[in-house]
Amino acid sequence: MAQKPLSILISGAGVAGSSLALMAACQPLFNPKPIITLLERSATPRTTGQAIDIRGPAVRVIRQLGLEKKIKELHTTELGIIIVNARGKNVAQFDASGDADKQAAFSSEYEILRGDLTALLLQEIEAAREGEQANVKIVYGESIDSLKEHDDGVAVKFGNGKLEPQKYDVVVAADGMSSRTRPMIFKEQAPQECTNPIGMFIAYFTIPRIKDDDDYWRWRNVPGGLAAHIRPHRNKTTMGVYLSVVNAKKERLPELDEVLSKDANAQKAFLRKRFEGGGWKTERLLDGMDQCGDFYMQQVAQIRMPNWTKGRCAIVGDSAFATMGIGTSLAMTGAYIIAGELAKMSSTSSEDISAALGRYEEIFRPYVDNHTTAPLGFPQFANPQTKFGIGVLHAVLKAAYWTRLDKLFQGLGDTKEEEWKLPDYRW
Repeated sequence: MAQKPLSILISGAGVAGSSLALMAACQPLFNPKPIITLLERSATPRTTGQAIDIRGPAVRVIRQLGLEKKIKELHTTELGIIIVNARGKNVAQFDASGDADKQAAFSSEYEILRGDLTALLLQEIEAAREGEQANVKIVYGESIDSLKEHDDGVAVKFGNGKLEPQKYDVVVAADGMSSRTRPMIFKEQAPQECTNPIGMFIAYFTIPRIKDDDDYWRWRNVPGGLAAHIRPHRNKTTMGVYLSVVNAKKERLPELDEVLSKDANAQKAFLRKRFEGGGWKTERLLDGMDQCGDFYMQQVAQIRMPNWTKGRCAIVGDSAFATMGIGTSLAMTGAYIIAGELAKMSSTSSEDISAALGRYEEIFRPYVDNHTTAPLGFPQFANPQTKFGIGVLHAVLKAAYWTRLDKLFQGLGDTKEEEWKLPDYRW
């Protein structure tokens, strides 16, 4: 690494951005240590969110960071998934895999709430700062207003005045699927061109746990492409609820787009109307939704960008390759590679930085391309529109349960994994 400290600006303090800040701060090849600024548009850390898991090469990433034990200690305690019918009777049960490299397992040994993982990453950054092992500044309630690349850096202006306009050697957008920074970097790429809707919308919230709840994820399909999910939390006092609406085709739903443009009360009213009479525990879930304080609803889509880097700028995580189910693993692995490639540079010139970021894309894109294809028929087959379709789905799941075909499916993807190796950056 060159003698001049590299200045890195990261937009977004979610999993991708916090991972990159931590990995760049602790990357042993950096000499001197980089100066890192981590921006978060929210006024406070976002420590809520759904259950996520860590799989594939991301497991090796957390081991190299020394976080494996801490992440396991924050496990949601989820034992697996149970599909239930309208009366709450079990249709099929699939227990968690003990091998996080099995790509098709429903639940992972590294199952963790998004908020818990983000909080852990921010705590690790704080510990590194206090130990004078890192130079990281975290700024909440701030975002990038504009950026322009020059030969000697990227000139950035901010929207809320918490930071003065200044130049950075590197700017990375890690601010999610609806990134505001991405179109500033790739001005020629219209947002709708990189967003591939899958016809799915999900609402997330938390309800109190009751005596009848246990540590299994329960899934109830409701006609109309609806599904109600309840999943355990490690604290044993709350449960996570997900209400999903799936279109019959992989396309946007104008009705849902309009709902998303409104406030949380309007979104709750829409969901109550759609899910009322859904059987099982849906009335309890809807009542809990009305009382919760952490409701959030979003469209689920895939992000596919033709490029992830441009000069001194890059995108990572959902900003670059949002993919349901493995987004967290991709975000952490991508951040690991960016930090490693930047640390290997011999100077902070535009040429070296552009080349380092280019290597990140060259190394990681083959893995992403091989692991971001949705299963055939997903999410439509898993969320039927009719009672007949739900009956067919349940018959298939029953057959898989009784024949243990799920154990075979868990091995799918392992061959692809062997064809791609995580780079070694001397951790």
